[in-house]
Formats: sequence, structure tokens, C-alpha cells
Amino acid sequence: MQQEEERPNLRISDHATVGKAVVIEHAGHVSLSGPELKQRRRPLQIPRDIPEFTGREGIFERISESLTINLETPAIWVLSGMAGVGKTSIAIRAANRHSERFPDGILYAKLAGAGSDPADPNEILVRFLKDLGVTLGEIPGDYESLVTAYRTLLATKAILVVLDDAADTAQVNDLIPTSPRSAALITSRRPLATLPGAQSISVDVWTLDECTQFLKVLLGANRIADSIDEVHELSEICGRLPLALRIAGAQLLRRPLWPLARMVSRLRDEQRRLEVLRADDIAIRSVFATAYESLTDAQSRIFRAVGLTLGFSFSVESVARLTDADEYFVEDALEDLADRHLISPDDMPGRFKIHDLMRLFAKERAIDQDAPMAITESVHRLLQWHLEILEGSSPSIRKWVRLERPSLVAGVLLANEKHWDYLCWKTADYLANFHSTERDYSDWILCNEAGLVAARRCGAREGEALMLGGLGQASRSLNRFNDARSYLEDSLKVFRDLKDLERCAEVLWEIGKTSSSQWDVGRAMSAYRESVEIYTALGYPPGQARALHALGHLHSGIGRHDEALKYFQEELALAIKASANSNFLSTTYQGMASCLAAGGMLEESINAYEKSISEAQAAKDKKALGIRLARKASVLQRMGKADEAGATYEEALRLAREQNDTAGIAWILHNLADNHERAKKYEEADSLYADILNTDGIDEVPEGLINTLHCWADSHIRRENFDRAIELLDKAQDIARQHDRAPELIKVLLCHSAALQKNENIAEALSLAREAADIATSYGSAKHLAQCLRRVGMSLRGLNRIEGAAKIYAEKMRLEVLMQQHESARETAQELSSIWTELGDTDKAEFYSARASEFTRDAERVASEERKPLGSH
Repeated sequence: MQQEEERPNLRISDHATVGKAVVIEHAGHVSLSGPELKQRRRPLQIPRDIPEFTGREGIFERISESLTINLETPAIWVLSGMAGVGKTSIAIRAANRHSERFPDGILYAKLAGAGSDPADPNEILVRFLKDLGVTLGEIPGDYESLVTAYRTLLATKAILVVLDDAADTAQVNDLIPTSPRSAALITSRRPLATLPGAQSISVDVWTLDECTQFLKVLLGANRIADSIDEVHELSEICGRLPLALRIAGAQLLRRPLWPLARMVSRLRDEQRRLEVLRADDIAIRSVFATAYESLTDAQSRIFRAVGLTLGFSFSVESVARLTDADEYFVEDALEDLADRHLISPDDMPGRFKIHDLMRLFAKERAIDQDAPMAITESVHRLLQWHLEILEGSSPSIRKWVRLERPSLVAGVLLANEKHWDYLCWKTADYLANFHSTERDYSDWILCNEAGLVAARRCGAREGEALMLGGLGQASRSLNRFNDARSYLEDSLKVFRDLKDLERCAEVLWEIGKTSSSQWDVGRAMSAYRESVEIYTALGYPPGQARALHALGHLHSGIGRHDEALKYFQEELALAIKASANSNFLSTTYQGMASCLAAGGMLEESINAYEKSISEAQAAKDKKALGIRLARKASVLQRMGKADEAGATYEEALRLAREQNDTAGIAWILHNLADNHERAKKYEEADSLYADILNTDGIDEVPEGLINTLHCWADSHIRRENFDRAIELLDKAQDIARQHDRAPELIKVLLCHSAALQKNENIAEALSLAREAADIATSYGSAKHLAQCLRRVGMSLRGLNRIEGAAKIYAEKMRLEVLMQQHESARETAQELSSIWTELGDTDKAEFYSARASEFTRDAERVASEERKPLGSH
């Protein structure tokens, strides 16, 4: 461009003219009039940075990387995210970090794009020109000339333009500098996807570590040092939203004597949370309201409906049910709300999620603006839709339940609260199948507890029995055997009243399984036998077979192998008659093989395992095949066929690895390690135990991990390496406690107790044995408790507390009678007779001697009742 003194105007393009000639020289001095250049100002308008700024290094790295690339156009970054996520703070920090890259200055403007009255780009351009040193008289009057003057003025400069809270692309497009040495940093609730050349950077909430670091800097390390749990809970209650944490932190700063627990307590109440999150002139509710007020009526209606959804995420269909609106209309509205970062897309198409605080705000707006009856009808439509889907037969229903599970569970609880009783218990009943398959036992209990209240309230006896039965099954799955027995017995009583024989048989099987877990052998036997009788009368062979299989395992478990084999043979006959599939037959043969091995009939066991393996191969069930092979290998090992056992183990291990079956791999290696340990090949055993602990994914198999540590420790105890044993046991205890694994924890504590007693630390051994006994009492297993009492009694005797030991052994004997363990009961009775002889009480000594004789006769009677010797079957 050349200055032409005689021409008052200079055409810049075909579309715009500037009233004064614009002179641009390489030095960067600009004049809009006169023969001499004027030195313009270097604006540095970026607001003050904050010292407690936290994290976001990934975003800064992206900005830094793009600045190192020589582009022919200016760098443009758009930081988008929900209100309060910290976009402005990031922009300010980034601008301050890179201010030296822009020697001609930094321009900053608040665009108020989230509100209903966004800033006019015309006014921003006028201010920017004035800030750059252009006098009021030199500023063009029309918008197009303003844009041209602004671009021309910045054409050779290196300047950063920070545009905070942009409404849309149109608002910012003409404010972006054109010089390749310049850049624009824009924050917006929307991603501004149509802005040419822009790099979109999505800003999410903080991580938990970033929340902790922020509060540490803001409040001081000493104040949060002993309150890490409260710091984490405060962070989660605030949804890890930076603005919410800043507000909570500001309140704590003003109240230095307040413990963090007090702020957490104030925020736990959802109905008051938004009110609590305010400090001075900043309030979460006001920040959210700014965005809400910019919505159309249709958009605000959909937004309020989102506040009534029940889960962590929600679908287009669920909002359509709430609003009774067309799904296409709803999806468009939700997409627009997502563009504004009032909600966000979920990982799957057609699903969205909303921040917890934003959900509370949306629900608050619904309650304030919509009629109570309309809200009630909306929610009832949603819950009715849930039930309709569950009652259907869609092939994708399992996937749907998995996605909607939090909403479905919340819906059952809400239906109970609203006294929609049928809707409540019926939905809970349909959900039970999915809870069982997915092992969502806690949710199963939560739903069925609500369903039980609803069923009893409306007098639905069938619903009552179903809810009780589900509570029993879920409780048993969580090893809460006492609770399970109580629920199941109550369920059976109601079904008997209703004369529903099929469901009586189902519940009896559940009672048998629970009683077996408790080692209440008598009740387990009677429940299983009655279940067989009912299924036989109903002509339902699968039910008969299942109960017979359970009876076989139960009798084998108490040493009555011949009678157990009879039940397995009855099961097999039913399976063959009903032309059962290979999976069924494989399971039946495995039960027989296990029973034969336990009875010492090893050749017969191998034959049964061969049949089980053949059926598993026919069923193409590689996981089952691996289990059968490993069990067969164990029997071969007992038979002294080491080479054949080793080859069978290798095949089982290959299959487990092929299936990525971490639990199977650990179990097979565990068996091999045990074999080496029994052969006193300690180096080989140690190597295998170490391999298990290094197996990929073993941390996700707590039972296998705990058992490995326990057995490895047991091996070291036998070698009298007590320090190493206790180190392994401590790890096992920590994992068992962390995962609430009561059975494994009991065994580990008993092993630890035994190690301490062998090392002559009897007092501590007694303490651990008693802890194990307390856990076993809550767990509800007679077998586990008897083992604990044995260890407690031994420790008490070691401390010469003989009378205390006698009481413990008496309880142990009672449990052994319950378990029909006559040989063990005889040994305990003899021990008690010896103790009371030592204490000089001949009456009690004779009493327990007589009990020992009685238990001997019981054992002989059971043996005589078996019809044939085991080998003749």
C-alpha cells in the first residue's frame, strides 16, 4: 500500500474503504492521519492470574505445541466446557504464560455469550481500536469499515486476542486477528465447531488429585492433612467442578475453625446444596441461571425434564417419555443443550449425561416452574415405560438394562416413595434376573427391600414372597447366610399358603444351598429332598436333577460318598432319559468323578472325568474343559502318574490362557505349586506362586490372589520361615478386608494365628483366632466357626486357661453335631473328657466320654446304612 497525500480515501478492497489512509511500516507503527507515524499503545489487558490455579497441563501443552508450528494463519484455540469448569482461568493462565510471544500486546474482552444479552461485536471492535491507540475521531462509523480498520491495524503485529464467554462463531469471527504472528484464545460454552481454523479444546472437571491439590494450596497443607477422606467427599459432592470447590473453599477460608467435615455435612443435603454453594457475590445457581435464561421455551422445557431423569446418564427415549414429546424433537433439543454444555453426550449415541450440580439446578427449575401434577405424571410415565420394557422380549433388553440400571434402581425406590406399589414390586421382580446375572447384589437387595414394603402395603402376597425370595438369594450371594435363611424361610411360608408348589420347590432348593453353606446338614438335606419330591410330582426333570446334584455334593462333603454316588447316578439317569445336552452331562459326570476321588476310588474317578471331558468337548465349552482337565490331573497326581498329570495340567493351562481366564490360570498354577510343595520341591513351588502373583489381571481376582498368598505363607510356616510367612499373610489380610472376602479372611487369620502359636506368641495368636471367630459368627458358617473355635481352644490351652478352653470345645462339638461330622465330634468329646479329668471334675469327664461313645455309634450306623461298598457301583 502506498500513501497518496492528495487522495482523502484509500480503497482497501472492493468492499470497504477507510476514511483515512492507513500506513503500515515494518516497525509496526501505525497512523490513521497525518504525515508522521504515531507510536501506538501496547495493551496488556489480561486479568490477574490466581495463585491456587491447579492442573490443566495437557491443555497448556497443546497450546504450546501449536505455537511452535510456523503457520500461515493465526493460531486459534476454543476452550469449551460447562459453566464453572474453569475455562476463563485457563485462558488467563495461558495468556500470561505466553505473553512474551506477543510483543504487541494482549487484548481481552468479556462477551457475555452465555447470557441472554451477549456483547455486540461492533462495540468490542470500537474498544479494541481505542485500546490500540486509535483516537475516537479516527474510528470508522460503520461495522464493515471497523472490521477492515481492525484487521489492517493488526496485519503485521504479534498480538493475542482473548475472547471470554463467546456466544457463537458470528460473535467472534471478526474479532480474530489475521496476522500469522498473532493468535486468538476463545472460551465458550459451545465448541464453535464452524469457526474456520480453530482448534477445539474440551475442558472437563478436575480429577480427584487436582481437587486435592487445589484445596491444599487454598487452605494450606496442615488444614487438610488429617482430612483426606473429607477432601475427597467434598470434591465428589461438588462434582469436581472448579467453581463449586472454589466457593466451598472460600467459605472454609472465612471460617478457619471449621473442620472440613462440617462443610461436607452441609453439602450432603441435595435440597440445600445449591444454596450452600455461594460466597460473596458468586453463586453456582446464578452462574447456571445465566445459561438457562438464554434458552428458548422448548429448550428450557427439555432441560427441566432432564432434571427429572434418575440415573447418571439418560437416553433420548427417557426424556421423550418424561415430556410426552416426539423423540426426534427431543433429540434435537438435547443436542443443542449439549452444544451449550448444559449437558454432554455420553459414550453411546442417543445417550447423554449431566453434571450432578447442573442436574440439581434443572430439577429445581422444574419444581419452581412446572405444576406438581405435571411432574408426577411425567415421572409415572417414565417408570411405567421401564416396566413395559422389562416385560417385553427385546433381544437387546440385557444391554438396555445395563445402560439404564441406575435409573431403574432409582425408579423402584421412587415408586415405593410415591406408593405406586404394583409398579414398585413388579419392576423389582423383573430386575432380579438381571441383578443375578450381573452380580449386582447390593442393588438387588435395595430394590427388593423397597418392593417388599410396597407388596405388603398393597396386600400382594405373591409379590411379598417373590421379594423375600430375592432378598434371600442376594444375601446368600453376599455370604450373609443368617439373613438369607430368614428371608427364604419366610418366602417358603407364603408360597405354601398360596399353594404354589413350583415356587416352593425353587425356594427349598435355595434353602438347601444356603443351609449347606452354613453346614446345617440336617436342614439342607430335608430342603433338597422335599424339592426333589415336588419336582417329581410336577414332572419337571431339570428341577429334580438340580436338587439330586446338590444332594450328591452335600453327602460327599460330609464323607458319605456311597450315598452321594447314588444321587449322582439318579441325576445321570434323568439326564439320559431327558436327552440332556452335553453341558448338563459334563456337569453330572464331574460331580460323580469328584465324589469317587473323595472316596479314594481313583481309577473310577478318572473314568468319570474322561466322560465329563468328552461331553465338555462336545459342548465346545473350553472353560469347563479346562476345569475338568485340571481336576483329572489332580487325581492322576494322587495316583503317582506324574508325567501324565503334568501333560494334563499343561493342556488345562493352555486352554485357560487361550480364554484369558485369569482365575483359571491362577487355580491351575496353584495346584501345580501345591504338588511341588508336598514333594518338598520348594524352589519350584515358590517359582509358581510368584508366577501367579505376576499373572496379568490377578488383582481383579481377589479370591485367587488371597488363596495364593495364604498357601504360599502356609508353605513357609511348614519350613519355619515365619517372618516371610507373616509378610505374605499380612498382604492377604489387607486384600481380604479391602474386598470384604469373609471366608478367605477367616482362613488367613487362622493361618496367621497358627504361625504365631508355633513361634510361641500365643497371646497374639489367641487374639487373631478370636477375631476370626467373630467374623465366622457373622458369616454364619458352622464349618468356619468350628475351625476358629478349634484354634481359640488350642491357644487357651497354651495359656493354661483350661476352663475357657472347655467352653470353647463344647461349642465346637455342638457345631460338629450340626454338621453331622461324627468323627470330629467324637475327637472333641474325648478332648473335653480329658480336660475335665485334668480339672478334677469326674462327672463331666464321664459325660463327655459317654458322648464320645455315642458319636462312635452314630458314625458306625451311618456307615452301615450305605447299601453297597463304593467300589461295586
